[in-house]
Amino acid sequence: MKLEKNWFYQLCILLSVVGMAYILICGVSDISKSQQYPYARKGILILVFFLAWVGVHFVALLFARLNVGARLLKSKKLSIGLESVYVILVLLAAFSLRYAVIVNLPMEPASDYKTYYEVADMMKHGTLLEKGEGYCNYIAMFPHIIGYCYILKNVFQLFGTSVYNGQLANLLFSMGTVFIIYRIGRKLGGQLVGAIALFAAAFWPSQILYINMLASEYSFTFFLYLSLLLFLHLAMDYDAATKRGVRGVLLHIVLGCLIAVTSAIRPMALILLIAILICIVPQKMKLPNIPRNSIPIWAQFMGRGWVRGLVILVSYLILSNVLTTNTELTINRSVPSFSESFGYNLLVGLNVESKGGWNEEDSKFLYANLDSTGSPIQAQIACRDQAIIRLNSNSKAIFDLLINKYELLWGNDDYGATWNLAFLKEQNNLTMERAGFIASAMETNHIVYMVFTLFSFMTLIYLLQRNASYLYVPILIYLGTVAMHLLVESQNRYHFHVLPVMMIVASVGVGYIFENAKGYVRSSDLLRQEKETLRQEKENVLKQFEEEEHQAIKTRYKSMTNSFDMKAAIDNGNVVVTVSEKYIEPPKTQENQEVIKSQDPIKKDYDQLRKILERKNKIPVNTGKRKAVNRLKSKIKHVEWRKAK
Repeated sequence: MKLEKNWFYQLCILLSVVGMAYILICGVSDISKSQQYPYARKGILILVFFLAWVGVHFVALLFARLNVGARLLKSKKLSIGLESVYVILVLLAAFSLRYAVIVNLPMEPASDYKTYYEVADMMKHGTLLEKGEGYCNYIAMFPHIIGYCYILKNVFQLFGTSVYNGQLANLLFSMGTVFIIYRIGRKLGGQLVGAIALFAAAFWPSQILYINMLASEYSFTFFLYLSLLLFLHLAMDYDAATKRGVRGVLLHIVLGCLIAVTSAIRPMALILLIAILICIVPQKMKLPNIPRNSIPIWAQFMGRGWVRGLVILVSYLILSNVLTTNTELTINRSVPSFSESFGYNLLVGLNVESKGGWNEEDSKFLYANLDSTGSPIQAQIACRDQAIIRLNSNSKAIFDLLINKYELLWGNDDYGATWNLAFLKEQNNLTMERAGFIASAMETNHIVYMVFTLFSFMTLIYLLQRNASYLYVPILIYLGTVAMHLLVESQNRYHFHVLPVMMIVASVGVGYIFENAKGYVRSSDLLRQEKETLRQEKENVLKQFEEEEHQAIKTRYKSMTNSFDMKAAIDNGNVVVTVSEKYIEPPKTQENQEVIKSQDPIKKDYDQLRKILERKNKIPVNTGKRKAVNRLKSKIKHVEWRKAK
């Protein structure tokens, strides 16, 4: 299905441009807060921006001039082979780096990570209702907690209960996400874009440093982008020409179920569902120009975008209700609906004093209402009502809070380093070497984050001028996350699942640069050829003009002198000259040749004239020829006179 531009598409791109520009401003300002050499670091960051931008354009022009892409595509097997080797090597390097962090930065679960670990262990042993009453109440208020706990429980059942096994599970989810990002980039922009997206996802510092945490972000991100990849396949590859209409319907159902599973881990998956519906509902599949009865009935049925969206939505709702019921049976409590479950998060997110982050005051308010009502649902409703009061109390302060929350969420990408520093110090595992490594990784990560934000910003500018792209869906994920966290509780690590969006968008932008470089080289070559052709035409015209002018001069000269040009007449064939063979015969003997060569010029002329006269005397001559003979005789006398003298 072809994506068409509309006013909402343009609005979303413009909002993303503004958002990325503000991230760049915040990022440059944030690095200047360093106590040691703040302005030097700011200057270095700006220099990196310049070098990265110029470097990418230089490489793009070089590749275009050398025609590297076309040479690789000549041999499809070679191209696929090189790409496969590259993917395998990058994945191995990514795995090694993540495993090294797990081994060298030992981490015991704390805070929310400890909750995941202990709930999963109780679920494994079947003691959650007996020993975890407090956890059951906590899950009843925040049902998404149990999603990641189910994953950990299955890991513990297969490999044993340990933090190390949970970290390895996250490592596998992370590697799967890296590969999926590569496939998404390749689908949206080709081999080059896929290769760049793969490299970015494999070596993004914060996603490597965070791997030792028992966090739900890795599994959530894996299922989120797996859902996105499946949607792109259905939107870009599934059309009315397919002979597998039933398979397409089933894949739409699978997509809805996959989003439901993702939402069970973190409710932010609803953003992807909304983005898909916004993208697909207005579309309509173009049927091929063949008899209608040759098109599968299921393909005709799924030809309308709203039908596809309905299939995805219904399958999502059905499985979501099943998972919610399973959660209620597991904890033996009713859980709030989607709209009710955001009460506490909304209350915290609108707290001006805590800048939208966790605070003890709102936490006490939640548990006080839980104790007084005995119902997690009522506690969430009370928080929601209090949040609405805050929202209407001071509009200027709330607006200032929203801008501040955006800066806190997107201004840097330090969560991997800061959480490691905090927990390692708390657990007495922070050595000087580890602290130095984490500090260096933090600086490197900030530069990487800012460079990809810069290229994402430029890509969005390109999108305003180009045809509609399915990059629209990842951009909607970014905008949805921004909108959600402007209201609810916000932390820097909550943008974890949006980082792949920046990787993909920036990689597509680099692909646009390489594409523009090919066009520039092609147009410059054509312009050079046109200039060369024009130059040759001018030279030919000038040469022809000179020849015509020369001929005109000769004609004028002839007309003025009224002379006969024998040479031109002979060359043009107007006069034919014939000579007797006797005149052109060489001397018959070698002796005569040597005599002639040895004589002086006068002697030579004399002998030649004498021989001619002798021949003439042997031939009977008429009156005309007699005059010629007499002239020869006089010539001989003249020669004899000169010789005597």
